Amino acid sequence: MGTVPPRDEQQPWDGVGLPPAARSRIARAADSHVAGSLLSVPEAAALAAVGFTPVGEVMGCMVEHIGWRGVGCGYGMGYGTGYGSRTVTSGSGSRWAGLAPLMDAYYRGWDTALSRLLQEAVALGADGVVGIRLSQEHLGGDNREFLALGTAVRGAGPRATTPFTTDLSGTDTSKLLHAGWVPTGIAIGISAAVRHDDYSTYQQRQTWSNTQIDGYTDLVNAARHDARTQFERRARAHGGEAVLVSGMRLKIWEQEPSDGHTDHVAQATIIGTAATSFRRTASAPTNSLTILPLDRTKETRR
Repeated sequence: MGTVPPRDEQQPWDGVGLPPAARSRIARAADSHVAGSLLSVPEAAALAAVGFTPVGEVMGCMVEHIGWRGVGCGYGMGYGTGYGSRTVTSGSGSRWAGLAPLMDAYYRGWDTALSRLLQEAVALGADGVVGIRLSQEHLGGDNREFLALGTAVRGAGPRATTPFTTDLSGTDTSKLLHAGWVPTGIAIGISAAVRHDDYSTYQQRQTWSNTQIDGYTDLVNAARHDARTQFERRARAHGGEAVLVSGMRLKIWEQEPSDGHTDHVAQATIIGTAATSFRRTASAPTNSLTILPLDRTKETRR
């Protein structure tokens, strides 16, 4: 006979807060005398040097159905005139185009995953979560899983009001703290841009010479620029005075809104850790070993 699951796992989940399986996992971790960790030995040692010890692995995830993925005609959105058109981004305010709602869906996925990871950390009495790994999986159709996985840590001093989150390794987090900076949260900037393949773009694509495709260069630059703007805005919302970029991604694809009419869409994502200073020092400890002389003659003379 199988074990009867806890009562909360028997009840339907309304999608709010932590899933029942996550609550049960945290309850087991809280009752256990063994703290799980995703840290390497050097990372754990580096964090111990600044007063942090791991209290458990934490995870947050969300499976989201992104049903609306349509993007309006790039020609109409870009006010194409004659043989030219312009690039429109999701941050430009053209919500009717489908770009902003699509990016809102991605933000909701990442924000929910990180929020649930943070809820698990709070339940374990953690002061922060380090080494967070963010991943996205296609689960078939228009369904995607947004996953955040990290190690919750606790400091030796008073409890933090709100635990910090960072995708920095334990070693880099220790160096950051030694340098007088503390991570405040993970910032994510996402943007999409669309541009109609106008006459000029078509001609540059068909040439036999090596030449810049002006429209596509403008497209990817606009997407990256808007993503950086969103990234900075969200980093400031975390109380960051500075931000450490850990990853920049770009993907571009073609769509055909109508026969003989193509657009290109670019999506840029920037991920990093916002940080704020609590004291100033000359520099971070970046060297683990003293430089030793290899010239035996000089060593002997000393």
